[in-house]
Amino acid sequence: MLKKAVWPEDQIENSLVSFAEIDFALPVPRPKAYGSAREAFLYIVYFSLLGMVATQVGSLAFAWIDRQFADDLAQNGYYGGWATTGMRWSVASLLVGYPIFLFLGWRLAAKKRKDAERRRSRVHAWLTYVTLIFAAGALIGDLVAVVFQFLNGELQSRFLAKAAVVGAISVAILWNYSRDVERHASGVDIPGRALALLATLIAAALVVWAFTIVRSPYSARLQMADEQRLQGLIETTRLIDCHYSYAAALPESLEAMGAYLSDRAARLPVADGCANAVPVDPLTGGIYDYQPIDENSYEICADFDVGWPDAQGDNREWRPGGYYYSPTVGARRTFTKPVTAGRQCYQIDAVAFETAPTPSTDDADRGEEEAAEPMQ
Repeated sequence: MLKKAVWPEDQIENSLVSFAEIDFALPVPRPKAYGSAREAFLYIVYFSLLGMVATQVGSLAFAWIDRQFADDLAQNGYYGGWATTGMRWSVASLLVGYPIFLFLGWRLAAKKRKDAERRRSRVHAWLTYVTLIFAAGALIGDLVAVVFQFLNGELQSRFLAKAAVVGAISVAILWNYSRDVERHASGVDIPGRALALLATLIAAALVVWAFTIVRSPYSARLQMADEQRLQGLIETTRLIDCHYSYAAALPESLEAMGAYLSDRAARLPVADGCANAVPVDPLTGGIYDYQPIDENSYEICADFDVGWPDAQGDNREWRPGGYYYSPTVGARRTFTKPVTAGRQCYQIDAVAFETAPTPSTDDADRGEEEAAEPMQ
């Protein structure tokens, strides 16, 4: 009859498939898949949090493995500083994201048990299978890496431990969500709850361990002040080099140096950074201790609050960037980070960089720009 009414074949098929093929006097419609904008929002947030939680738990597990199987790379240079910052980010992400993830999972599961339509949600099915694609890709890539390292003869305990972490997270996601997307029962998911409890205990243990490494927020604030002290010391050495270049002598004191450079900058062009104010301690507000040793060298000191007890190798060297850290081309001030709290002094050799000639009256219109350029 639909064909006689000139219905297209595809529309006929779509219409008839909406009804169940059962023996009854009246057509019986099939249940429609549930879906709504609100549900899509909740599931997108839920699966986004799942990815964040899996990533940050893996990051903390990697950091723990690096501590257990430490090598030179894990403790030196940029990697060592990045690892501590990354641990703070992982802890913050888990403290905020993991409770929301558990709450959303509990609410969505409760609604699925009460409402049969929600167990046939297209949004849930699509997002679950997208998540499974990423989990399967991570697991396959993990196995490929293990086999490659084995064939390359470079399997090590550290690598195997990290590969096991990636594999365990991927398998847990694949097992739980592949089972969940096909599950239509209305009962409580006991295995799923057991997995959630185990994951929560592991995440909590990693967060507690991370707090013992990254220290308390107060200690982190004190170490930030120590970093500013190192930067202030380097900026102070730049100003001393400016005085050494223009006055041909070391300053008697930092106060006198600041007054001299301010007066010169008001009358004549100076090199970049030479007109800056004398740095002070970020907490006490006092200038750093300075003492000339001879005509060309001096000692500068600061009191540090915590130091860097975990810094090793290249990570002990403080090398901030910036124009006024390099008195001459190729020269860069580097300060060794103190291991413990307390007073730390550095002996520095002053550097006289090339200065431009004082502009004459005839060159007044263009003198400042041309004179400053060679000194940058």
